[in-house]
Amino acid sequence: MTDLEKTAYILIRRKTAESRAELARKLGVSRPTASTVTESLLKAGLVREGGKGKSTGGATPTLLCADEKAAYFIGIDFGYTDKMSAVLTDGSGSIIRKEERNFDPADLSSMAENARILVRSLAADIPINGIAVALSAVINEESRQVRKSINPLFCDGNFTEFLEKHLGYPVFPANRSRAAAISEAFGGAADKEQDFALISLGKSVGAAFWCGGGLFCGSGSSAGEIRNLRLPDGRRLETALAREKTEKMDRKELAQLCAEALSQIIDIMDIKLLVLSGRFADFGSDFASLLEEQLAEHGSVKVRQAKFGRFSAARGSAFQMAEIYISRDKLKQGS
Repeated sequence: MTDLEKTAYILIRRKTAESRAELARKLGVSRPTASTVTESLLKAGLVREGGKGKSTGGATPTLLCADEKAAYFIGIDFGYTDKMSAVLTDGSGSIIRKEERNFDPADLSSMAENARILVRSLAADIPINGIAVALSAVINEESRQVRKSINPLFCDGNFTEFLEKHLGYPVFPANRSRAAAISEAFGGAADKEQDFALISLGKSVGAAFWCGGGLFCGSGSSAGEIRNLRLPDGRRLETALAREKTEKMDRKELAQLCAEALSQIIDIMDIKLLVLSGRFADFGSDFASLLEEQLAEHGSVKVRQAKFGRFSAARGSAFQMAEIYISRDKLKQGS
């Protein structure tokens, strides 16, 4: 696959170019070149033609979309205290099946075995192409190596290799906050947004910053580490939002606590949209509205619950793996 074809495929899959004319504009090439690229992707079975779009004065365009049957990936989120969330996604990134399972985050064998059970349950009669794992960890975006994590088991240099041997498929590690941001940026609560911050709550708390239509990772891939953010009373945000603490708080008190911390991010980043992912879904469907009210003094900040809830990071990691592996011609069926 050429670089132009890779870029075209990702644009079509993300629904940021849904016709040959749009593809030509996004790629900065002529329409004949865009058509040639499209034909290559159609022939490869990576994209397909959909219905008809809206005419802007000329011929009615034929819509393009990712072929759902091109590949299947499973995403597993290991970021919660005692439960892993997993999804099976198709070639377009849509969730086909989802499931959760309890596990022991301090036991590598337990993690691997419960992941294996989830994979078998989700895949069933569908041949999958790889497994993405969303971790509470700093991960190098180029090498995909885990640099540091609140869970020391993730920092073992053989962690990914261990899972690959146990599960029998290629394994792709991803930072869970960024994975959730990708999930919500394409088809989720922040679809078509150019700038937003996603706050992810699991065993720890993290953030991902979507700036100018893409992730901001920082010079060392560690942007978004907010767990040490200090509240006015001196407490660390991670400590204040620990599960045993939040379970004892009423939602108004919880919204006020979150506003005290997250207002610092809003002031520094000048963000106008916050998306709440992970364990925030456990605080009720109207928690985003409560938090938005608390943040009103900082301007017109919108707060939305992640569309994919507790499965957002799992979907995002699978979404990201699919784009990278397909564009690198690394589609291989596991054993």
